[in-house]
Amino acid sequence: MSQSRWLAALHWSMWCLLALVLAAPTAFADGMNRRAVQAAPAPFSWTGFYVGAQAGYTWVDAEHTFSNGAPSDHSDPRGGVFGGHVGYNMQSGIIVYGVEADLEHVDLRGSFVNFTGATSAGSTDINWQGSLRARLGLVHYQGLIYLTGGWAFGDADFRGGPAPGPSVGGYSDRLSGWTLGTGYEWMLHRNLTMRLEYRYTDFGKVSGNLAPTFPTVNMPVDLTTQTIRLGASYKF
Repeated sequence: MSQSRWLAALHWSMWCLLALVLAAPTAFADGMNRRAVQAAPAPFSWTGFYVGAQAGYTWVDAEHTFSNGAPSDHSDPRGGVFGGHVGYNMQSGIIVYGVEADLEHVDLRGSFVNFTGATSAGSTDINWQGSLRARLGLVHYQGLIYLTGGWAFGDADFRGGPAPGPSVGGYSDRLSGWTLGTGYEWMLHRNLTMRLEYRYTDFGKVSGNLAPTFPTVNMPVDLTTQTIRLGASYKF
């Protein structure tokens, strides 16, 4: 991965951490007040196993390059995603930490046609995606402000060829990379929560040739995604 992308991700993560830090004093004071009053045990706890479903919208940045010097371009799919998640939380005071996995069906397809120089055309079709992540958050009243990050994976088809004709060759590949995000989850009931989450995912660069028509031409694709999700979970 390029140094600039690492720096951008680090900068974005620091803003997320700053948001958590700014929220912490209020959350901490709220927790201290509950202890000082010696009231009954808090009616809500984040500890436990949960399952849920989510839906959202994804923007993809897919940059195609060609080993034969054809012009590079972006296919950039975008569209809806939906799937499910499972996880487990542990709560210690106002701190909540845990692990979560999700799997989503996506139908994201984008394409381009470039008439510059030797001309080029290409497309990206993402079939499904998932992740295995850690979560760390701060309780704020009945809400949870959290960061999440870990391993992302998926499956996609890539095609390319000369313009203006249709893409005449391509390959399929399993995706693997990292994902980082932030969100807010709130308890509607002891066993029911809702969440709003943003995640950035970097699948790195995948590569394959444009067989059967151009087996000697490689077409690497640099793939990143941004997704906003709305989800609901049932906590056991």
